[in-house]
Amino acid sequence: MEVIGREIIEQVKNKFGYIIEVVMRNDQKKKDFHPISKRWVIERTFAWLDNDRRLCRNYELLLENSENMVKLSAIKILLNKI
Repeated sequence: MEVIGREIIEQVKNKFGYIIEVVMRNDQKKKDFHPISKRWVIERTFAWLDNDRRLCRNYELLLENSENMVKLSAIKILLNKI
């Protein structure tokens, strides 16, 4: 694991009390693959959010600002649907 990854894991543990476990990917092919039925909803939502210029680039210095920009973008999408 990279040094940055370890630092982030420690910060999350210290600040929020969560323990993050990184699971290494198993490259064996799965025989019982079943596509997720509602995956297109999630992908479409991310595509709509990706249309907002402020979310495509990381202009914000604070994480709270980035989180609020996601919320504002979601509000803008919902208001456009009305």
